[in-house]
Amino acid sequence: MPDTRPNSAAGVSHASAPHHPVSVGWRTAGGSWTTMPFAEAGSAVSVTERPGGGARITVTRAGAAAVEIAFAVPTKFQAFGGGERFETLDLRGQSVRYYLENFGLGNGTYLPSPWIATTLGYSLFLPDEAPAVFHIAAPFDPHVLRVQVEGESLTLDIDRGGLAELYAALIARIGPPLMPDAHFFGLWKAGDWRYENAATVAADVAGHVGLDLPMAIKLIDAYWASEVHSFAFDTGKYPDACGMVSDMARDGTGIYLWLCPWVVVGTKSFEFAKARGYVIVDRHGELITRRPGANPNVVAALIDFSNPEASAWWSGNLRGLVKQGIVGFKADFGEQLPEHAVLHSGETGGRAHNAFVRYYLEATIAAFDGKTPAIISRSGSPRVRAPIWSGDQTSDFCPKTGLPSAIRAVQSANLSGWSFIGSDLGGYFGTPTPQVFARWTQFACFTPLMMLHGLGCREPWDMDAGSAAVYADYARLHLALRPVFEQYGREAAGGGLPLLRMMPLAFPEIDWSGINDWDQQFMLGPDILVAPVAFYGNTRAVYLPAGDWYDVLAGEWVSGPAWRVHDVPLDRMPLFLRDGARLTLAADAAHGTALGLIAVNPDRHSSVDAAHGFAPDWRVDHIGIVGARGRVAPQSSTADQPAMAEAIGGWFSQDIAWLSPDALIKVNPG
Repeated sequence: MPDTRPNSAAGVSHASAPHHPVSVGWRTAGGSWTTMPFAEAGSAVSVTERPGGGARITVTRAGAAAVEIAFAVPTKFQAFGGGERFETLDLRGQSVRYYLENFGLGNGTYLPSPWIATTLGYSLFLPDEAPAVFHIAAPFDPHVLRVQVEGESLTLDIDRGGLAELYAALIARIGPPLMPDAHFFGLWKAGDWRYENAATVAADVAGHVGLDLPMAIKLIDAYWASEVHSFAFDTGKYPDACGMVSDMARDGTGIYLWLCPWVVVGTKSFEFAKARGYVIVDRHGELITRRPGANPNVVAALIDFSNPEASAWWSGNLRGLVKQGIVGFKADFGEQLPEHAVLHSGETGGRAHNAFVRYYLEATIAAFDGKTPAIISRSGSPRVRAPIWSGDQTSDFCPKTGLPSAIRAVQSANLSGWSFIGSDLGGYFGTPTPQVFARWTQFACFTPLMMLHGLGCREPWDMDAGSAAVYADYARLHLALRPVFEQYGREAAGGGLPLLRMMPLAFPEIDWSGINDWDQQFMLGPDILVAPVAFYGNTRAVYLPAGDWYDVLAGEWVSGPAWRVHDVPLDRMPLFLRDGARLTLAADAAHGTALGLIAVNPDRHSSVDAAHGFAPDWRVDHIGIVGARGRVAPQSSTADQPAMAEAIGGWFSQDIAWLSPDALIKVNPG
């Protein structure tokens, strides 16, 4: 049984634990902080010990506006988590807010999480939705990790272990990410919402046909409806919406529609929602209106999704669209609830602000009636881990807002519980240069969501020939990687490690704090090291952990730990396969046939079992041995090269021996 000791003895015992709580504190509204040693907090502290050295600590101060707990930390350590982070993955020295923001910059994020994992062997998790700040050895307090929460009570869950164990403990608390259907891993195309109409949709269809690429999802962005949340197409923009939807479905393309959590003042939907009490009000019952998304031309009222009737109205209308053939929805925004709002649930202040997006997403998911929800969102709640995209980056290599920030975002989101993520390919704000577009395409290829979207031209078929060629090549590779995304996506959705793994998670034995730009490389599953080029210039240095790696660009085996430096052509990117890696690549997705690749260092192996280790649900017709330098002796006859052999050779290696999948493969000594 847990040992709950709400007295000073609990403080004395816990203060000697490896995570070293040193003090608690509180402040009144408008006042300054009062602190006392943790061991002397008496009845203000309750500690529940848990097996494995973990604990739940509750600190309460009646009448306080905020409460804090502080831990002593050494000079050198790393901290990760906090949700989706754009500026840095190592949060040591940062003040990390658990508070929804309408931007992803610095410590602001669309997707915060009240969870911090350290390399000191423990993590901290706040189970409540109240706004909080983690001051993690901040410059003004470099030897303290301080957690401050709004309200008169703070509950903190502490888990012990390495980073993988801490991630598992988080998933045990919040639940695993929601695995999307197969279409999610296809090619997405969104248009510029300022100009989108039936003609631009048709142009996107034609553009994919011209590149001989299947478009899995056409996302029709903002203002597709006759008015916001009429839940009916604007017939001026889409004169035959029903025919458009059915024709695209017949050709294998599903349609997602843009949503927002408000109704616009002056519309019928606003009058309907207002009359029934479905909109947000303040404590006096007065309507609250906003200019959402900083749009000076729109005044709107947020929908109160905590009201069961409002939620049912919303879900029912979306359910109607699904019945008309709409595949899914893009749930945009969700970060703008003002703190003076009072929800139907009774929540107000910062807690309501953080909870609002949860209600919004839950109401949207309810439209699918228990089936796999087909949604993506920009903002989110740790309690709803549906697929996301990383918001609005700039179309450049700016370290804080451009491609480097998107690379960090997918890693931090994965570690915080959201495995199914991508970005606006090419960035959202601005027009990408051919170099930016090519490098973003290469990065997006290795994320589960590959989506063209942004303001201005994101159509490869309207760009220069080089950009179109790079996009087409990496789009085909992305489609081939579908079994990989599914295999490790299922692992994540089953409570295992995330789909994309930051280097400290994959290789915890390494002190990554001393390795430059480690946050610009990551693992896809356990065996593929992805190193996008995310800056102007083509020279790229990549750090390889211990072990044998096949350097795809160089076409050779390398033993780590080692740095690899490449001058990377614009149509290539650094990629490394771990010795023994097994990749299942889709050959014919419609019939479930695939090719298997095995990376084999011939200096380390005498034989390879080619019959096991590939993604389930795919029939592997050919096996390719990568990097064996001609030293392969199959026991059965050599198979004919598959139709995709040339493309796979360009993606991974020209040194591939293609064999039948039913043999024990022997590797001859050198």
